[in-house]
Amino acid sequence: NQIHTPSLFTCGRSDEATPKPTEYYASLAPNSDFHVFENSAHMPGVEEPQAFANTMREFLNQQPR
Repeated sequence: NQIHTPSLFTCGRSDEATPKPTEYYASLAPNSDFHVFENSAHMPGVEEPQAFANTMREFLNQQPR
């Protein structure tokens, strides 16, 4: 099965799900974006709440309504 819904793949710079494989998986999904939170591990919503909110808002605002 393929993902057809626009998707946002994220990870933290110090995440167990490191940027390289996360970016690879994002490349497999059409209409996907990829973002690394530079000052986070696995919980950017807690570790970088403003950056996380801005990134989510930007991604969602790019989607057709």
